[in-house]
Amino acid sequence: MATKTSSLHVLAGHGLSTRPSMGKRILTMLSVRRSRQDLSHLSDEQLRDIGLTREQVADEIARPVWDVPANWRR
Repeated sequence: MATKTSSLHVLAGHGLSTRPSMGKRILTMLSVRRSRQDLSHLSDEQLRDIGLTREQVADEIARPVWDVPANWRR
């Protein structure tokens, strides 16, 4: 039974490689860039609705494209 659990564990993406492929990293960076651009186009009212200020948005937009939360890198 341990073999089945190990196999499922590997199939679920655990254990083989914790570093994403170059393609996945590029797609993540493009997604981050797009999300930050979208964030910059929100109105003040929309920002208030999601609990952000213009200053917070400016700080987020100024971050490099590769600066993302660790859980996004999986």
